[in-house]
Amino acid sequence: MPTYLKSSLWLLLLGVNIASAEDLPMLNAKFETSQCAIPCKKPVKREWVMMRDQQQVELRDIGANHSDLWQVQADGSLDYVYLMHPEKRAIDYSTVDLRLLGIAAEEKKWQTLTQLVTQDELAALQKTPGKLYKNMPTEIYRGKVSQVNTEVIWLPELRIPLQVQYRSPERIVTVKLVQRFEQKLPVEKTTEALLQQYQHVDFTDIGDMEHDQNATAWLALAKSAPGVHVHHHVSHEHDHHE
Repeated sequence: MPTYLKSSLWLLLLGVNIASAEDLPMLNAKFETSQCAIPCKKPVKREWVMMRDQQQVELRDIGANHSDLWQVQADGSLDYVYLMHPEKRAIDYSTVDLRLLGIAAEEKKWQTLTQLVTQDELAALQKTPGKLYKNMPTEIYRGKVSQVNTEVIWLPELRIPLQVQYRSPERIVTVKLVQRFEQKLPVEKTTEALLQQYQHVDFTDIGDMEHDQNATAWLALAKSAPGVHVHHHVSHEHDHHE
């Protein structure tokens, strides 16, 4: 269950009415992820922004030059775009591309991306009423998920946790809602109009660009784009053996 990778703490819900994509309220908010090995002396923290609409969600670390854009299709499958903002570049991944890379691209993935908790993850947790948060009711879920002590403070009105905490014998991982943005965002949201201004390349075409110096220059900056540097590694190995 909970993994401790940079972008892995995405979670949705059980017990309350599970939202379909059409039910999701718009949400622009800043979160903080904190990880700490036990005994906890120096937590490692990062702040990131979720920009969520009914059909897409964009995730971006504060201060980062790239973001992850996920879009849900009519059949429930997901498409993904790796956005490089200073370069105005976009790498487009289809559902098939994601599956070939071993990345889930279905309803549970959409739940984790947009609501941070999946129904399955919370199925074993005990629910109790929580305190009001800014005049909104909360619900508290406690128990174990895959043998990890888990607590979720859920905001039904926003369909997002106020806080999620995982405690294992080795570490504590906490994700908390820091701030909602009603107007100005700390980063620019990628609208459809803005997306059209980016130069797009399909992930499947990257392998054909290995000897294009212009392409390799900007691809080298796509450090966290799924599978991109695997392409490079395989290509260079092939060149070496030739």
